[in-house]
Amino acid sequence: MKRQHGVILLLALALVSAACKQERSERVAASYSTVSKATERPLPTRERQAVAVGIDAVPVEEDYEARAASSITDANLAAKLAELERELRL
Repeated sequence: MKRQHGVILLLALALVSAACKQERSERVAASYSTVSKATERPLPTRERQAVAVGIDAVPVEEDYEARAASSITDANLAAKLAELERELRL
């Protein structure tokens, strides 16, 4: 008697498990939208932009010195120095 109940319970669990797996696979398949599915069209190509190449494209020490000479004055020297020290700590 107990053995029959065990067999029946085991069969019931197997059927429920199979049904749940099938429902889950159907939900997963339905969740894919047409956006995520592969398309037949080729991907668009991007046009290459001209890249600045050469010595003039790389900033040099003199560029930084000229910018610092124009932006740092006696009045804001302490503030600029504190700003540079904060940048170095990060």
